[in-house]
Amino acid sequence: MTKILAISDAHGEENENLYTYLNNNDIDLVLILGDITNFGPLDFVGTFINKIADCGVDVIAIPGNCDPTGICNAINDVAFCLHNNIVAYGDAILFGFGGSNPTPFDTPGEMDDDKIYREVYDLLANYDYVYNSEVPAVRILVTHAPPFNTDADRVENGEHVGSSGILKSIHEFEPEISLCGHIHEAKSLSKIGTTTDVANPGMLKDNGAVLIDIKDGSNYDISIIALDE
Repeated sequence: MTKILAISDAHGEENENLYTYLNNNDIDLVLILGDITNFGPLDFVGTFINKIADCGVDVIAIPGNCDPTGICNAINDVAFCLHNNIVAYGDAILFGFGGSNPTPFDTPGEMDDDKIYREVYDLLANYDYVYNSEVPAVRILVTHAPPFNTDADRVENGEHVGSSGILKSIHEFEPEISLCGHIHEAKSLSKIGTTTDVANPGMLKDNGAVLIDIKDGSNYDISIIALDE
């Protein structure tokens, strides 16, 4: 069994409800889906991640578009940065890619959607080459940007602003779960086709989180929870 809690978009603000939840529940791993800071300072990264780890959990994180240069080093100083990496954790295989497709705000971690597609494709393909169907695992794509045209990428006016590159990769490799953040008002749990659950926990200060409970191998439950309940 593996229990994973995913949070996103702290933007330099702690939430005491997170620590209370972790101390009162049996969680193995906390995934941070980017925008740990609000354009810095990097000192917050260590403070925040260490307080999470002090609750008796492992921590893995990716950068967001609002995190400054040096964010991956800051994460690796205290935890593990999953950006452009694959890691096995319990009954899960995690594929990570941070940053976002272009926004109107010219933030530090933006990149062309074609680049996102190439990088995410390569991550998923590398695992696909060595996949062993006799050893089931839940494949979890961990990105800051949401896949395009989903509940997870809809801004307040209803427009979809997510990454078409991430969506294309999901269609091609069909991971079981896509975790994302970035769009604060798009807290949601939805599906791409019949194969991929897409979850956006929203901003940390709004008490949203995603709970993944992997029972054995490929059997799992996924839900949006409230950290203050």
